Amino acid sequence: MLRIFLFAMAMLALASPQVWAEKIQLEGVVNINTASPEELRLIPGVGPARVRNIMAYRHAHPFRTVEELARIKGIGRKTIRHWRMHLAVGGPSTAQKVVRPDLPVVGPPQLPAQASPAPFPPRVPPRPTIPALRPQLRRGEPAHALLARAAGNSCLPPR
Repeated sequence: MLRIFLFAMAMLALASPQVWAEKIQLEGVVNINTASPEELRLIPGVGPARVRNIMAYRHAHPFRTVEELARIKGIGRKTIRHWRMHLAVGGPSTAQKVVRPDLPVVGPPQLPAQASPAPFPPRVPPRPTIPALRPQLRRGEPAHALLARAAGNSCLPPR
């Protein structure tokens, strides 16, 4: 019961318009050869593990191109394609997070006073079950013998 309550609260929190009203974006570039861990964390989708992997790789081999990030475990070409506009291998890091309101803050839709929807759809009664009429096996008779006695079976001669 507690799980359901916590799940419902999380869904309500995510559905609130204030959560989605502002989108944090990165503006500028990050030099992956000289950036501090805090600057690397500005790249969208880079967490502590990726920061450690980038720092370890560049300590052993300084980056010559941005595509060399694909040699790091967990970073693929598609990820690099998303990050390319924010990455550089030379020059200063000029990255900073910018908050831009992308979606307007809109409250829940107002329903007209006279049109109130029905709370539940009408309930349809279940169909009555009809017991199936099955022919009974005779004592010692195999199950396939029922097929021979079935009406309309023209493959086998009648008994």
